[in-house]
Amino acid sequence: MAPILAQAESMPPPLKTAAAVRILSPEEAAKERPVQLSGTLLLVTRQRDALVLRDETEGIYVELNHVIGNSRRPGDRLEVSGVTGAGNFAPMVRARQITWVGVDPLPPSRPTTIAELNAGGFDAAWVELEAIVRSCKPALLDPASLPRTGGTVPAKGGASERPGPEVWTITIAQDDDRMTVQMYDRAAPEQLIDAKVRLHGVVFNVHNANRQFVRANVQVAHQGMVTIVAPPPPDPFALPLQRIAEILRFTPSGFTGHRIRVRGVVTAQQQRRTLWLQEGERGLRVASDQAGALSPGDVVEVVGFADHGGYAPNLSDAIFRKISPGAPPIPLVLRTAEEISRQDSNLVQIEAKLDEVRKTADGVLLALTWNGTSVSALLPPGAREPEDARWEPGSWVRATGICVPGQSDYSPPFGLWVTERMQMLLRSPQDLAVIRPAPWLTTQRALSLAVAVATVILLALVVVSFLARRQIAQREDARKLAEVEFSAMLAERNRLARELHDTIAQELNAVSMQMELAKNSAKVGTVEDVMPYLVTAHGIVRGCLTEARESIWNMRSHILEKTDLLGALQSVAEQMSAGLGCTIRAQAHGKSRRLAAMIENNLLRIGQEAVSNALKHAQARVIELEISFEESQVHLVIRDDGRGFEPEEKRADGHFGLRGIKERVAQMNGELRIRRGEKGGTCVEVAVPFLNS
Repeated sequence: MAPILAQAESMPPPLKTAAAVRILSPEEAAKERPVQLSGTLLLVTRQRDALVLRDETEGIYVELNHVIGNSRRPGDRLEVSGVTGAGNFAPMVRARQITWVGVDPLPPSRPTTIAELNAGGFDAAWVELEAIVRSCKPALLDPASLPRTGGTVPAKGGASERPGPEVWTITIAQDDDRMTVQMYDRAAPEQLIDAKVRLHGVVFNVHNANRQFVRANVQVAHQGMVTIVAPPPPDPFALPLQRIAEILRFTPSGFTGHRIRVRGVVTAQQQRRTLWLQEGERGLRVASDQAGALSPGDVVEVVGFADHGGYAPNLSDAIFRKISPGAPPIPLVLRTAEEISRQDSNLVQIEAKLDEVRKTADGVLLALTWNGTSVSALLPPGAREPEDARWEPGSWVRATGICVPGQSDYSPPFGLWVTERMQMLLRSPQDLAVIRPAPWLTTQRALSLAVAVATVILLALVVVSFLARRQIAQREDARKLAEVEFSAMLAERNRLARELHDTIAQELNAVSMQMELAKNSAKVGTVEDVMPYLVTAHGIVRGCLTEARESIWNMRSHILEKTDLLGALQSVAEQMSAGLGCTIRAQAHGKSRRLAAMIENNLLRIGQEAVSNALKHAQARVIELEISFEESQVHLVIRDDGRGFEPEEKRADGHFGLRGIKERVAQMNGELRIRRGEKGGTCVEVAVPFLNS
């Protein structure tokens, strides 16, 4: 018992008036604060699951926890216990218990206007309006137009109540202000349309999902709350006939807001939507949902409410009757753009250039140029374009249709309102006649042709670029091949030069020295003294011939075929030094092995050149040949005890020895060192990376 008492003491006191609920913020109202109200019933919603209650302060929307019966009427007295709710627009009450306590007279209503209601702040207010009824028709029962969504609501016992009362939608007008009124009762349109009425109802507001006001409407409980102040005329077609050109013209008494009657010739019709009339040189747009097909030329009478149009008045909520058929009306030919404003809703005709034809959701849209002015002509979806119509951009056409002046960017504060922009509503494909076909070379074809030419040029450029690149590549390949051939030729020439220098030239030099010795011996000696030198020279010549033949065919010294590198070096050196009194010493270090043919041949020629230089230029008496077979390289050393020389001294033109040695070393990726010996003479050292043969 103690926790219950403590909880009761912590509860806030209940709100006693509708005004106390309405001043709550949405956040406060959502906290479900307790409410106890007593007031008068103003309205039960069509679904009978909610009502509007008014106490001595305000009206409030009350959501019920069960469906109430049909017997409840405005004026019933009730007491409500419940909690607050945020509602979708204004704070409201969720009833937990309702007690009906009798019947009271309806409270006084607040006289107001449509403009005041549309300013907002009148949610669930009990108001009184005096206005002219523009239309009256059964509601489509769109849930968005009702105070609450949904249809039937289950009763407590699980059975469904029958649907609520019939709903009629009444449109009322006060001058230029319009409002929709929903009445939960059957209405009599013939008694209400064009009548001046006084009605009592409850204000409901249309709002968006952000609780923001859009517009107001009024809900009326039954037809007894609508009082006819001034009834409509018994026969609307008995109203005085008014000329189309005189609608909304100035009169000292002003405009009544009631219906007027006009007569004219039908120029176009969109069933249950719009009708266009012509009287003399003036046109009129009529909005009517009346069924009945009319043809251009029919003479009709129309009764409707005059409204302000863009550049000419319109008739809205109209009814019509056909008087007689007639000949199709003759369109008014427009000459200048200044005539557009005066021909609003009239049947007009222009001659213009067709710029574009485009299909849209609203129909076929044609862009025209007329007297330098852009005109849009629309053929509605119901009228299909004929298959044989040559509506090609660039052609000149004669267009006939309803003139709809375009809205000007500037609205003058007073005086004449004109425009030079126009749209046309075509009635059928026959309203557009081609008077001069488009030239073959239209803008579209010219553009297509330009695109095609550009494409061909681009493809040609691509092909030319490809061929040029291919030709450049071929020339580059030819250049590289020529460079390779030239390099090969140059390398071969250098090789032959080295071979000739290292073989034939050296051996011929040896022959020359033997012949020199023979000549000197012949001067002082006998034939026996000369013969050794001649025999040696003859042997050298025979060896030279063999060496040349082997070098050409085998690219390898023939002596290397018979012995190893050290033996070949020693044999060549001894042959070259024969008769010169020079001692040849040869030794090898490491494990002797055969090398690659190219390396052995190059080392042999390098040693041969070094020995030749030592004999010819240094007058050496001792020449030492030394080969070291190391783990990763072979090391050749040629030493002599001659007078020595500096390598720079032998770089003159015509001396190929040192150049040949350097080229051979470079060919083997080796290292060359030429220096003076420690005891005089010259030392030539060559180190070559080791390669097996």
